[in-house]
Amino acid sequence: MANPACYTLIYGEPRPGADSPAAVAAAEILAAQVRRIAEAGRLRVSEERAAHLIHAAGCALTLTLISLPPERRDPDLSALAREAVIAAVTTDPAPSPDAAPVAGAVALRAALPTATVLTPAERALMTEWLDRFTTER
Repeated sequence: MANPACYTLIYGEPRPGADSPAAVAAAEILAAQVRRIAEAGRLRVSEERAAHLIHAAGCALTLTLISLPPERRDPDLSALAREAVIAAVTTDPAPSPDAAPVAGAVALRAALPTATVLTPAERALMTEWLDRFTTER
């Protein structure tokens, strides 16, 4: 909010495949944080879906607040959006029976790149299966 021109420069005119270096760096940081949540078995959706939803909510909220006159900005809107997104992409520490299989699949998918007991072909096949399992629900 302190630098709306910079934020708008980075995110204000999205074009497919034309991300600024700052936007790319921000996406990499977000992906790393989402990976940590996945590794903990707390995601109810795929890493990619979680990162996209978090990014979309953050960008939309910030651009909306920037566009409003300061006296019309709701100071609680950010916290409300954050909590809604967290609830949408994460499970409780003890996930429900419906969410547990997806959370487990997402956690396993997050660990696959370092699984040395699998061949590259086995890793690729397992990745395909887990991606399908977590996105087709």
